[in-house]
Amino acid sequence: NFSEFVQTNQFARAVSSILGIVQRYMDQRMNEAVKTVNKQLEAEVLTRSSNSLKTSYVVVVDLLEMELKKILIEKMKGNKSIHRSNEQRNLYKALVEAYESDKIILDTYRDTVTLKRRHDDHANK
Repeated sequence: NFSEFVQTNQFARAVSSILGIVQRYMDQRMNEAVKTVNKQLEAEVLTRSSNSLKTSYVVVVDLLEMELKKILIEKMKGNKSIHRSNEQRNLYKALVEAYESDKIILDTYRDTVTLKRRHDDHANK
């Protein structure tokens, strides 16, 4: 009976240690999985953040370009350089037309253009 008890006790210890080994293995695998998912999420967040910054940058550049055109138009008009030659007058008119066209497009389609650029940014990944 004692030898049966010893064998049963050894079997119980073996089963008990298997459970511990499996638990440690599962903990290790879960930690690896969590680390992998975290890395993927961090990469996605960085990508989205970068794309958002690119889109914001493009909008700022568009607005800055509009402001620069407006300033140039005002300066040209203010110093009367548009009256010096036909070439300068034609350049001034072309600049005014470009500014007005850009302004209409931006006022009308600002949200659409922004969304389109965001879509294009994501497609270029």
